[in-house]
Amino acid sequence: MDYLVLGRKLLQQGQSHQALQHFLDGLAHAQSEQSNEAGYWLAIADIVHDSGQFERALSLHQHALALADNEAQSCSAYLGLAADLWAMGQETVAYPLQAQALAFPALQDDAVLLVQSARLYQLQQQWPAALAQLERAVRQVADSDSLVLHWSILSLYLRINESLDLPAAIDRASSALSHAGSSDLRGLLLIKLAQASQACQQYTAAVDFYQAAMRHSAQHKKPQRPRRLREVEFKLQQTTSDIEIDLLRLKNAQQDEQVRWLESATYRDAVTGLHNLRYLDARWPILLAQAIDSPSLCVLHLGVDQSTYLREVMGEAISNDCSVQIARVLQYCLPEGAELIAGGQLVFKLILPLTPPSTANELIAQIQHMLAQLDFSDLPEALTLSMGGTIYQPGDTVDVLQLRADLALYLAMRHGAGAVVWEMAA
Repeated sequence: MDYLVLGRKLLQQGQSHQALQHFLDGLAHAQSEQSNEAGYWLAIADIVHDSGQFERALSLHQHALALADNEAQSCSAYLGLAADLWAMGQETVAYPLQAQALAFPALQDDAVLLVQSARLYQLQQQWPAALAQLERAVRQVADSDSLVLHWSILSLYLRINESLDLPAAIDRASSALSHAGSSDLRGLLLIKLAQASQACQQYTAAVDFYQAAMRHSAQHKKPQRPRRLREVEFKLQQTTSDIEIDLLRLKNAQQDEQVRWLESATYRDAVTGLHNLRYLDARWPILLAQAIDSPSLCVLHLGVDQSTYLREVMGEAISNDCSVQIARVLQYCLPEGAELIAGGQLVFKLILPLTPPSTANELIAQIQHMLAQLDFSDLPEALTLSMGGTIYQPGDTVDVLQLRADLALYLAMRHGAGAVVWEMAA
């Protein structure tokens, strides 16, 4: 499995959290095989940068540069370092690194490097240069993986108020849509196409794109959304006329009943019976709002150190039995008001509102003690549970919180034997 390729494909489809998991899995595989790790560190560093943790991204890019063994990896590291430094206000230090990166011939033929250079140009507000790099990058990827790039290109055209070449960009993005799947990005790109068409005064096309976006929204509403369907409303106003279109108000008793049924069917893990990641996605807005009002939210990600051995050697039945036993321990220890989530593949998540780190550490000690009492005599060794945790900081988003907890868990599992690592904000 090429974790790096799969992770980058997920990034191109806008699924950064799933991409990060692929990069972490690939990094662990590279370390076990003693192969080059630079590509994975570079990909992780870019995600950390995009989450706003520039100092941490800087240290990761520096580490990746030290491991780089080819021109493309070195170019990527220099571009990442320059972007980190520029975002931190150190422009004079960033410029020489940018110059080194731009001198690599590999830059012009690598879509990933072109996107990285475009990001740097956007930080510098060099919009035409950023647009040129994105235009070059989009020609090097498959249409099915190009929606993020087309969205970015149209956004830049609208930002710089450039309409001369905008119709051609609209045509290319529209063509890519016909080869793409039905992801959320399809709906976002349809809206961006409508806005771009309005900017070109192509009002009929704008209406068509807006209506297509609304049909997509109605057809692909996710069951993991909140417990009642939100009102879906669309309003299109043309500046040159009084045209106003109101579309789709989706809320009635039959739909509410369908949502309640979907929640019960899709919000539970099939193995452990615990709430699953879909449930957590629906709960995050409330949990984050509580954290903003009372900032003492702890996020713990827990992973079985022997998970790979259990799945690949012992088999699915024993792996599932171990998951159930661990889930029972976690349920027994779960404080009131906390959320326990089954993350799949012997990974669990504990969300602890109104919980200071000292209390969380007491809970960790209790879990580790009870886990040690379980009977794993049928296994070659007792199971251990490593944990990575982070604490809410003002301004944190859900993605940032989960990213820090993922990184902390990865560091803990590198130590193994039930290690615990707390990852603080940079």
